Amino acid sequence: MPRLFRIAATALAASALAAAGPPPTPTVDHTETLFGMTFQDPYYWMEAGGAAFDAWLSSQAAYARNTLDAIPGRAAMLEQIHRLNSAETYVDDAALIGRQWFYSKTRPEDAVAKIFVRPENDTSERLLIDPTSFDAGGQLAQIDYWSVSPDGRHIAYGVSLGGAEIGTLRVRRVDTGADLPEQISRTRYADPSWMDDVSFLYSRLPAPTPGGEQSLTGEHVYVHRLGTDAAGDVLVFGPGLVARHDVPGNFDFNGLADPASSVVVAEYDAGLDTSPIFIFVTAKAGLGANVVWRQASGFDDQVRGVVLHADNLYLRTVRGAPRQRILRTSAVNPDLATADTVVPEGTGTISGMAAASDALYVQLREGGLGRLLRVPWGGKPEPVPLPFDGSIVALTANATNPGIVLSMQSWTHSPTVFAYDPMSQKFVDTGIAPPSPISMDDIAWTDVRAPTADGTMVPLSIVAPRGTTHDGRRPAILYAYGAYDVSVDPEFSPKLRAWFDHGGIYVVAHVRGGGGFGDEWYRAGRLENKPNSIADFIAAAEYLVHNGWANPVTIGALTSSAGGIVVGGAIAARPDLFSSAVIEVGLLDAIRLERVPIGPFNTGEFGSTETAAGVRMLSAIDAYQHLRDGVAYPGVIVTTARNDSRISPWMPAKFAARLQAATASPRPVLLRVEETSGHTGGDRKQAEEEAADYYSFMLWQAGAAGFQPPREP
Repeated sequence: MPRLFRIAATALAASALAAAGPPPTPTVDHTETLFGMTFQDPYYWMEAGGAAFDAWLSSQAAYARNTLDAIPGRAAMLEQIHRLNSAETYVDDAALIGRQWFYSKTRPEDAVAKIFVRPENDTSERLLIDPTSFDAGGQLAQIDYWSVSPDGRHIAYGVSLGGAEIGTLRVRRVDTGADLPEQISRTRYADPSWMDDVSFLYSRLPAPTPGGEQSLTGEHVYVHRLGTDAAGDVLVFGPGLVARHDVPGNFDFNGLADPASSVVVAEYDAGLDTSPIFIFVTAKAGLGANVVWRQASGFDDQVRGVVLHADNLYLRTVRGAPRQRILRTSAVNPDLATADTVVPEGTGTISGMAAASDALYVQLREGGLGRLLRVPWGGKPEPVPLPFDGSIVALTANATNPGIVLSMQSWTHSPTVFAYDPMSQKFVDTGIAPPSPISMDDIAWTDVRAPTADGTMVPLSIVAPRGTTHDGRRPAILYAYGAYDVSVDPEFSPKLRAWFDHGGIYVVAHVRGGGGFGDEWYRAGRLENKPNSIADFIAAAEYLVHNGWANPVTIGALTSSAGGIVVGGAIAARPDLFSSAVIEVGLLDAIRLERVPIGPFNTGEFGSTETAAGVRMLSAIDAYQHLRDGVAYPGVIVTTARNDSRISPWMPAKFAARLQAATASPRPVLLRVEETSGHTGGDRKQAEEEAADYYSFMLWQAGAAGFQPPREP
């Protein structure tokens, strides 16, 4: 028997370890007919929640935990992942403001990210905000957003508990580290935007109706002045507050300011990166309860992003440019019909921009790699060579300082925070993100294209140890997301080192519906075209098999959230292609999308049950509805989180229950439950536990030596 794999024994081993089977799940006779289409829903009862559902969820969690803990090699895997991850420093956003560096960082000794500050030309950092001081009731606190005043004296920041995302906006003095008295509740990614040194715009969710649930969308925009009672903050933008623009209340409303500008900007959209942004402007002096807004862009303008610099608007649009172009118009008297094209459409896809004192800096993606343009004010675009080939994680600029702050990484190069000096035309490593102690020197990546049945060539990124032979025997993680025009860029992951050390390879399928390849690629995987995302993922798995990278017994599928449509659909359609799948907090019952908190304003991405066409779209991508009794499905981990404010726990739970009942395979179906976190995960320890569970489970199902339970005599 081969050293790495015992493929023939895998099914028997799986059966032995999960012999007791999952806890029984009650069913109900429930059908729903929508525009002549009838849907069976035997686990509909879960949507009501309550004590019975909670008890069942707990029993499933215990079964999953016992099964995963019993995998030989899992304990050693966790120890290795902890050793790798505990030595790593993670840096998120970084900005240079008022001659000081501000950045979010998770040190090896930290469970969650904290905010630090240090002088521009000094390396002595100071802890400014420690979210763990807000921990309460066994719930871990985390920082959701932060924004520093132009003079660098104050920082507005949001903290939520248990991954719930809805929390409290606070303001802290940078010099003393003390919070001001005001606290603003019901904020979810409030996007504080400073108008000057003492006042800012922010978004706040409406209060729930008595006995009702808190909405996740429909924010109202207020003005807050430091040192004042937030109860007196003036409402300036929101549903019903713009003449002739009574948009749905579940849209997102935000404000944007620039201290050097005489105007402020308000925008609303459906809360997605691909939603056309409706933009309005008004004089800063007229901002108040009776503010009058002037429209700058509408739906047909297809604006994806906006920068306000002095009295000019810079707009990213896909109108007539699938890979986007940038327009400039007056912020005082906007007119897109006569706007100048500052950056024309090119071979790369424009994905962001930031304004510095010297220029507009533009981020692009080209062939999966980051690219950068500098557009001097009044000048023409000029390329800026980057320090290495990789992805741009973050791009920040300050309107009072020249140059930019750039965070980059690749599959084999750990994240680094650079400062770009336009005078010397050089990038300097700020030292904010220390080099990883984990070596990936033996790892290489290659980009290939996989053919689909309709002739589309799907880009794949294959990351594997150098010299990997194409004998089809290696365990492979095949990942995809494929929604909202989101790009899966090269990412340095110390935890993946453990996967590589156990003979694995890691593959990203850049399926249609995802980002990085222009608006046409995205639209080819949304609404009625969404099944293309599933077909692309299947084509990616077939490519790995046909080209000797893996085989159906060694391929494990991985995804999260909206990617549940892709992976759930793929294992429902082609269970023979995969030995395992892991679906984190997945959108797995698309017909019921509008019943989850995040659902209603996602109808523009997937469809709505309010129309016959929408029902057909959702039915085509509903993995729950496509499961069939008596089919040998792969081993699957479905995860949910008690505090998930986007995908209600009942949705992954229904899919897991249906799959447990339907499968004819001895491979286990587990419902893994996070008790104290939300949709976006928890602390460092939780991330390590998840990786150990996923890798061990996939290696078990792939027949890898060291992860197989003893065979029954």
